[in-house]
Amino acid sequence: MRTIIFFIALIYPVLSVADAAEISVTKRSADAYILTPTYATNIGLFNTAKGVVLIDPMPGEGQLEALDTLVKSIFVKPVSYILNTHAHSDHSGGNGYFIAAGSEFIQSADAVAEIDMVTVKSHTANDVIFWHKPSNTIFVGDIYTTNWHPTFYAGGVAGFVAAVDAILNLGDESSLIVPGHGAPSDKQQLKLFRQNTLLWVAQVKVLSEQGLTAGEIKDNAEIQRILGKFNPEHKTDFIPQPAFERFIERTLTVIEKGV
Repeated sequence: MRTIIFFIALIYPVLSVADAAEISVTKRSADAYILTPTYATNIGLFNTAKGVVLIDPMPGEGQLEALDTLVKSIFVKPVSYILNTHAHSDHSGGNGYFIAAGSEFIQSADAVAEIDMVTVKSHTANDVIFWHKPSNTIFVGDIYTTNWHPTFYAGGVAGFVAAVDAILNLGDESSLIVPGHGAPSDKQQLKLFRQNTLLWVAQVKVLSEQGLTAGEIKDNAEIQRILGKFNPEHKTDFIPQPAFERFIERTLTVIEKGV
């Protein structure tokens, strides 16, 4: 048996589960929690009048057992409903586990009075933003991450800007913004992320128009400086070189499409 829960914001009773993944717990209120497994997909957990709601359960059977045990230890009841910010497996991979245990996957949060939702097109063609009003917590999926570069490929620049505007229109300046991956943030940091993303696209476009290839753009000092703005923790292994070049290539595709 080993301890699986680390404490982030507030002390929570320690649980012991065999062969379980480490999951950190941030308590927003008595009815609102952010759960983050070791690979940092942020999961929302809310106690509502309709039952317990789980946003973006992680994949991995061993981890899901730990997640299920943790949820029941917090609210002493199982998950009633599952919501996803988008369909990618690192956000939806646990759906089947909880559905098999009796939970219901719902496409819309309309029936849950405590949660408002907005659908946009940015990271994917169907990104959903969830605002838990009582705790003023906004889950935005991979529209925004704080440990990786922006991934606005489905909606292009226009879709990304519209998605950020939709987030900013929810809650108030004290809202907590929970990215798909990375540390929770706030609206000021989200605005800075938007600014840096637009700066990135503009610089890639300028260099492309000068005839530089993706490989040559990668070596540009200004491009490297802008990329560093998406690495607030200054991690040395922030983005592997192949991923860096792929980011440039996909940005060029967005620019060529004019979206």
